[in-house]
Formats: sequence, structure tokens, C-alpha cells
Amino acid sequence: MTQQPVRFETLIEHHHDEIYSYLWRMMYSAGYDDYELVAQDLTQDVFLKAYRAYNRLRANSNYRAWLYKIATNCAMSRLKQQQRDSVRYTPLDDNLAHNTVQAIDERISDQEFLQHVERRIVMLPAKQRMALVMRYVHELDYAEIAEALGCSQESARANVYQALKRLRREIEAE
Repeated sequence: MTQQPVRFETLIEHHHDEIYSYLWRMMYSAGYDDYELVAQDLTQDVFLKAYRAYNRLRANSNYRAWLYKIATNCAMSRLKQQQRDSVRYTPLDDNLAHNTVQAIDERISDQEFLQHVERRIVMLPAKQRMALVMRYVHELDYAEIAEALGCSQESARANVYQALKRLRREIEAE
């Protein structure tokens, strides 16, 4: 058995909060009333699955992207398991709000516009929404997003691009 250069406990210490935050956003935006508990459960599932597979992971792997991939798979499984009719929107933190709105047309000072963008982000297809959140909230690069979503870097880039394009189109139409 190969010795891993990073202890599993170190991965938990470094990535627990951001994985929880990612899952919290996904479950909140999916309309779960108990989104905090669901996100906590999913976070535990992520690290349990990661622990079970940790010995098979190559030593030079991108641990962060690997954890996001597990988190994305857990979130997608939960979303498929319990489809919701109602849609809620995810409040944006200052970083995502700044980056997203600035990327659209630099209207961040308009609070009403910001709320409108937040509602539109929630309405994006799940893969596009996840890619956008990973890119602008968690600041993952496209290689990490690709690994997390189980797709190519080009597809990850396309998901972010399509999400932004759709947001621009819908906002400009109004």
C-alpha cells in the first residue's frame, strides 16, 4: 500500500467548510426546507466516501477537485432522488455577486438587479449552476471543475460560459 503524502485528517481540516458551503448552496437552491441538515448529511457522506476511497487515490492527485467530484455526485444523487417543484434562490455572497454581476454588465450597485440575477442563477440547469458556483464562489479552476463534474475542461468551461450567456440573454431581454 502506498503512503499518501497528505493525511486524510488534513484534507478534512482544509476542505470541510468549503465542501459544506458548496452543498449548502446546492440544497438551498433546490428548495429543500431542511437544506442545512441535508448539507450536513451530504458533507458527512462525502468524507465517508472519500475516506473509503482514499487508499486508492494516487499521491499526486488534486485532492480538492476529487472532493468536489464526490460532493457533486452526492448532490446530484440527492437532487435526483427528491425532485422539488418549488424553486428558491440562493443568496449570493459578496464575492459571487461582484464577479457575476460585473461579468454581466457591471451593475453591481443596483440591489434590485442583483436580486434578479440571484433568481436567474437558481433557474440555470444543475450542471451549469454547479459549474458557475464552483468557478465564482469557490474559485476552482477549470481543471478542478472538470474533475468535479466528471467532464472535460472544455465542457466545464462551456458550462460556465453557457450559464453566463444565458444570464446575460435573460437579463437583457428584460
